[in-house]
Amino acid sequence: MISDRGAKIAKDYNVYWFAEGWGKLKVKQAVPSKFLLNKNGEIIWKYVGRDKTDRPSVSALIFLIDKYLINPK
Repeated sequence: MISDRGAKIAKDYNVYWFAEGWGKLKVKQAVPSKFLLNKNGEIIWKYVGRDKTDRPSVSALIFLIDKYLINPK
């Protein structure tokens, strides 16, 4: 988990959209996304949310970390 101040990572991974701001102003907003990287920095699993509240649960993330990183088969 990282904090993406300035949305640099969101821009790099193209996980943002334009949302309604004040009046007719459109503002860039990061999409809640999760990426699981292996020790080589390769993306081995990803989840891109459908809206600002769409996120996998903590228990689902723990399961995926175990499945892909701790005990891969």
